[in-house]
Formats: sequence, structure tokens, C-alpha cells
Amino acid sequence: MSKDTDTSGQWIDFYVKKGRYLEELSENHFMNKEYKKCLELLSQSYSMFEKGGAESEAQRVKERFSHIKATHFGKKE
Repeated sequence: MSKDTDTSGQWIDFYVKKGRYLEELSENHFMNKEYKKCLELLSQSYSMFEKGGAESEAQRVKERFSHIKATHFGKKE
């Protein structure tokens, strides 16, 4: 393998695919009412989208995270 091989495109694709996978997996946990695990996976998904440069997908995941957190872990008065 030569040292000048550029694999950055492959890494970007990997991060985006991994982000989508984690987002789908979090949806499964959400349906099973495992909200804490769902939030953990959404957080990881957000990080993967950030690394992959998929800003719009990262923003969507962040909004979903905030909504679930507020709905299921918000302060009860």
C-alpha cells in the first residue's frame, strides 16, 4: 500500500453510514420504551454525523434528542 493513498472519502462515508445505523437502532430502543439507551445512541449518531460532515442530519438528530429528553426526562412539577 502506498503512503499517498487518500481514504478520507471512505471515512466520511463510514461516519455517515454509522450515524444512520445508530439512528435506526435508537428508534428501535425508543419503540421498546428504552429511552436512556435511545438517547445514548442518538448522541453517538450525532457525533458520527458531525465527523462525516452531514450537518443537516446531525441537526435533525440533535432536535430528536432534545425532544425525547424533554418529553421523558423533563422535570415533573
